[in-house]
Amino acid sequence: MLKVLAFGCHPDDIEFMCAGTLALLKQKGCEIHLATMTGGECGSKDLRPQEIRAKRLKEAQNSADVLGAGYHYAGGADLEIEYVLHYRQLTTRVIRQVRPDIVLTNPPVDYLADHEMTSLLVRNACFVAPVMNFDAGSGVEPTAKVPTLYYWSAMGQVDWFGNPVQLHFGIDIAGTIETKTKMLQCHESQKAWLQYINGWDEYTRNMIAESKRMGAMFGVELAEGFTQHLGAAYPHDNLLAELLGGKCIKAKNR
Repeated sequence: MLKVLAFGCHPDDIEFMCAGTLALLKQKGCEIHLATMTGGECGSKDLRPQEIRAKRLKEAQNSADVLGAGYHYAGGADLEIEYVLHYRQLTTRVIRQVRPDIVLTNPPVDYLADHEMTSLLVRNACFVAPVMNFDAGSGVEPTAKVPTLYYWSAMGQVDWFGNPVQLHFGIDIAGTIETKTKMLQCHESQKAWLQYINGWDEYTRNMIAESKRMGAMFGVELAEGFTQHLGAAYPHDNLLAELLGGKCIKAKNR
């Protein structure tokens, strides 16, 4: 049984960007884990940080329960994510606790700096998790290998300047959109917040619209897009393609 870890910045990042793929992997017999770097402490205009964190962590657990997945809170603070030792240790600790074969995380370039810092931290943690002399805290042993690493698409499929982001492939999620929607709906606190901060009229409708735009890129109804990290020392085998077969659609430029 392969272990899959989706490691996002905020408690609803995973549901927006890769929950359909996680549901397919669950169907294939994979052990699924969700993790968030922060508790979304700034995601409310009415509640204090500790109050909204408690609410959002409960929502994240409820979402993981929909999938029968484990949930892990790394311990970071919303809008404070930095590439410093403290956060490198927090992130590596989660990787060592879960010991995943596959990791999915935020893209290196996205609309929010917290997302980008999380992407960098998770990328680093995948590499250093097997390094015996890196101290990530007591009670967590180094892993045996670097996991296969993927980035989900940037929101809107564009970089800071509106240019399309590079995607290696898409996953057809038409068969799991109901699960993806149910998981996102667990994040009830974010309906009003996303209306306020992003001007979104209804967050599940925005998620489905995003999935349809991604689907159009790959010639299917609904999709999620991914790019594999192919730098030196990281695995190059496309495990998602091997596991999901015809659901994985290679980008035209690949």
